[in-house]
Amino acid sequence: AMKKTDMIKHDMSSMMGKPTFETTSEGLHIKAWLMTQKEHKKMMKDMKGQMKMHEEMEDSMGHKGMKENGMGMDKDEKEKKHESMGMDKDMKEVMMSGTHAIMLDVIDNVTGKEITNATANILIVSPSKKNTSVDLKNMMNHFGSGLKLKEKGDYQLTVNIIAGGVSKTTQFRYIVK
Repeated sequence: AMKKTDMIKHDMSSMMGKPTFETTSEGLHIKAWLMTQKEHKKMMKDMKGQMKMHEEMEDSMGHKGMKENGMGMDKDEKEKKHESMGMDKDMKEVMMSGTHAIMLDVIDNVTGKEITNATANILIVSPSKKNTSVDLKNMMNHFGSGLKLKEKGDYQLTVNIIAGGVSKTTQFRYIVK
């Protein structure tokens, strides 16, 4: 029994596969995907391909006629549509920087909706016990950033989400091989 809203909701898991880490903490369901930039680039390419396919399907489904009499989306609107996907140039640079990329999906357990009006950051303790803190950018309906995980070994990651004035923290480990 799929609810209509589930079908419409752009589901991260269907695009990204199994999360690296998943937890339910204090009413929030948090999923994190951590991957190398190589994997990330491949995924971005696949997602772009899916979007392009989707657009081409829309085009072939008779939107062409609309364009000719000026009712279609002009270039600005098309760009806005892509920006609303949350990837402007700066954002892309942030996401593609470093050695790895992280994406975070935060869902309110009560409403089942993705929480977007929150701030998120991640504290990284490297295998040699160096601390770095990275602010995650809010994109579309998730948070993300590029990370520099240069050392091999065991990382301790602490995700801190501030939603509705309440701070929620969750930890997970990640091993760089």
